[in-house]
Amino acid sequence: MKTLILIISLLALVGCASAPVPKTKWTDKNMRVMIDPDSIDAEHYVQIQTALVRSAKFTVVDRGTALRAAQKEQERLHRNEADRFEDKEKWAHWGKLYGVGSIIVAHAQCVKEGVWYNPNLTRMFCKQFLSMVDANTGEVLLAVEGENDSQASADRNYLVPEWKEIVAKLVDEYPKFFKTEDYTGPALQYQQVSDEHAKRQKQIQVVAQPTQE
Repeated sequence: MKTLILIISLLALVGCASAPVPKTKWTDKNMRVMIDPDSIDAEHYVQIQTALVRSAKFTVVDRGTALRAAQKEQERLHRNEADRFEDKEKWAHWGKLYGVGSIIVAHAQCVKEGVWYNPNLTRMFCKQFLSMVDANTGEVLLAVEGENDSQASADRNYLVPEWKEIVAKLVDEYPKFFKTEDYTGPALQYQQVSDEHAKRQKQIQVVAQPTQE
């Protein structure tokens, strides 16, 4: 009986040891994200950011107008008008901002089209693209695409098509668990060759540098 209990305990330990570790915004640095403000217009940016925040899956750090406002507030409190504010009320502490683990790059290809059943209406049709890039390595971690549209009459401006569906797709396709990535075979050998080649190049550059008198 004791032997059976011991075997069951060992199997349980092995099962726990091999269980995949879930990814959350508290455990995965790549889930602290920013949206590249230079990749998309402000109207699209706001929609994407709102959809990401509402998903509650990522920690979203602003890099648009809110960041500039935060920097301006810190400058005002601690440098430009420091004496106009009570020290104990300076809630925006100098320099206390967050970096990110990955960057959301957005792109939209939009065209205006007529609506066949109503000549007074047109629509803005957009193909939408989101990619997630590791801020350390530049590796594209994930890329999704979709399409959406919005209609407008002759006397009404176009609205930006919604991004909720494509953001939901990004959230859904993001890996749920960590996994061990290990190069093997030819890839591992190529890494070793590249490492040795890079070291030789550095040595050549050091030797080739002129000595300073």
